Amino acid sequence: MMDDYVSESDSDYTSYWRDWFISSRGNEYFCEIDEEYLTDRFNLTGLNTEVQYYQYALDLVTDVFDLECDDEMREAIEKSARHLYGLVHARYIVTTRGLTKMLDKYKKAEFGKCPRVMCNSHPLLPMGLSDVPNLKPVKLYCARCEDIYNPKSSRHAAIDGAYF
Repeated sequence: MMDDYVSESDSDYTSYWRDWFISSRGNEYFCEIDEEYLTDRFNLTGLNTEVQYYQYALDLVTDVFDLECDDEMREAIEKSARHLYGLVHARYIVTTRGLTKMLDKYKKAEFGKCPRVMCNSHPLLPMGLSDVPNLKPVKLYCARCEDIYNPKSSRHAAIDGAYF
């Protein structure tokens, strides 16, 4: 009976990886990438050289991961899956559908509001100062004053700017 419970929870974990990732604290800046985009190999071109355990990470992100492995390996694959999602996210948000999702979050000020009084709480937009991963953290841009800000939350400040 316990084995059934464990395998069921593992299944639930992998079945909803993207939902879990998007809803996790600190990942509010990300939008959900459409399944069709994630499964189109053209959109993933070149990422296999950027991501360790690429195929396992992709399987996890696309909810087909079915590998029995120890906790250490699982954590390594999880880390790779987060990185892969971020890299694909950077590509996705420049598509029509991705721009629409980011615009919706922007209009709702989900990324925050400009701290300058003269900007009247103008919404901020996440941006990267570099498209090279692990180089610069995410920043927030105000289109009204055209200034760049650091995220208030440390969990947002840890997000790689290359994902935007």
